[in-house]
Amino acid sequence: MSEDVAKICTNKYLQRELFLRSGVHTPAFYLCDQQTDLSLYQEFPYVVKPVDSSASRGVQRVDSLAQLKDAFDLALSYSRKGQVLIEDFIDGREFSVETFTQKGRTSIIAVTEKLIIGEDEGFFVEDTHIEPARIAADEYGIIAAEVIKAINIIGLDNCPSHTEVKLNSGGAFIIEIACRLGGDYITSDLVPLSTGVDMLGNLVKISLGETIDVTKKRSRYSCVQFLNPQNYTRCVEFIESHDAHISRYDIRPYSKTLIKSSLDRLGYIIFSTDTLAELESILDKIK
Repeated sequence: MSEDVAKICTNKYLQRELFLRSGVHTPAFYLCDQQTDLSLYQEFPYVVKPVDSSASRGVQRVDSLAQLKDAFDLALSYSRKGQVLIEDFIDGREFSVETFTQKGRTSIIAVTEKLIIGEDEGFFVEDTHIEPARIAADEYGIIAAEVIKAINIIGLDNCPSHTEVKLNSGGAFIIEIACRLGGDYITSDLVPLSTGVDMLGNLVKISLGETIDVTKKRSRYSCVQFLNPQNYTRCVEFIESHDAHISRYDIRPYSKTLIKSSLDRLGYIIFSTDTLAELESILDKIK
């Protein structure tokens, strides 16, 4: 990608500004720093986040001025630039979209459904990824159109992208686009398990200027369930059952730690099934 594209994809404020000018669905936002008078913000709820961090660090929903002040200080501590975004809260279901763009042509490889933990405390940590997402064909179309529009406006080319989206009655809202492969085992495990597309191999190819292969070779369901203090025992029992659907897992020592970011998780289980019913049955056991 170009240097300008890289700057836009690693600075949430520049990205929001570009989307606002270009008509991409995006939350209302306000760039703030240490000198900002937070008492001016009264239309709660808001989402507070550093302009240049990742892994959900410093990202929090706030419903009062007192919460805003605490969340602002936390977000500021994670920002290398000393800048924070205060955004209007967008309700809706959450998804991520994995793509490759080569020579100006974007291919959507997968749409992943995301379930969140910590919302009651104001946090937005991804707890479950389900692929493919449980969405209707028209919802897929709405998400795909908005994501491709945003990619074209940014000017992404000859690289992958990972886009976070919220879907509600108002349409698909772009929360963030990163010019990289998706983390949290989405592109390393879930996409290959559900589609057969080699995301890491394609990354090497696109970096070398070779033609990528995004043809889907299978149609299965895959999931990663992260361990947290609430599901820890059930997840460990499922892992110890040696269920044939399990692809791989990691168990970390139990802790009552509040899950504020992805770094606080207690492990994960990755599994795949032939049918959605099988996948949902496993989730019912462990969630």
